[in-house]
Amino acid sequence: MDPIEMWGIFFLSSVACATGAAAMPIEAWGIFFLSSVAVIKGGRVDRAQHLVDISKYPEVKGFFRIEAWPLHLENDQVVEHNGISCDEPLGICGPELRIFIDKERQNHDFGADSTSHRNYTALLTAEDLNSPVVNKTISRNVCGKSVRSVDVRVRAEDVNTMRYDDKIDNFSCFIFGPDIPAANEAESKWSTELSCDGQDRKSTKIWFRYRWFFIDPKICRSSFNDRGMLVGSLS
Repeated sequence: MDPIEMWGIFFLSSVACATGAAAMPIEAWGIFFLSSVAVIKGGRVDRAQHLVDISKYPEVKGFFRIEAWPLHLENDQVVEHNGISCDEPLGICGPELRIFIDKERQNHDFGADSTSHRNYTALLTAEDLNSPVVNKTISRNVCGKSVRSVDVRVRAEDVNTMRYDDKIDNFSCFIFGPDIPAANEAESKWSTELSCDGQDRKSTKIWFRYRWFFIDPKICRSSFNDRGMLVGSLS
């Protein structure tokens, strides 16, 4: 265990003691300790990827806009992330798609480690359609800050199912620094059509395009951060 992990667990344990958790039984302390290790371990992965980004990708700094254009969901196998057919026994998905352009915690896991799914922007809900066309764009501004990569996060859920676990899959579609933003919107071009594999099932994909371009600082309005209510503009 490295010093950062030790200090992290020491801090979490201190918080537990200060809040009265010292009265927990031994078994509960064991669970708390293991959970603390898991939290710190997860942080190590995030830090490691951040170091990789620093070594591989240039820093893009200034005032620019990121536009993502999800095209369609591909789910030809008609399954959720765990391999179970959508809406059994009918076997038809009713996908709800939500999106978030993550420029702050792009190397973190989906969910609370990055941003709550409540903060995602709704793209569509399709009844009885396994691979729906999306064809909408969402944008987010960067105002005077810097990024090395951006994660266009998409979450697909099956609204038809009655099961507790309704996730079709999560998708991370990365934009990296070597592909620098265009000088302005007029000179920007959409990327070629790209695919992002599902995190749990590689056969499920999101197809998308993107572009980014510098904008006048006078018109740059930062979106709320990843914990805020508004995460971008949808068209």
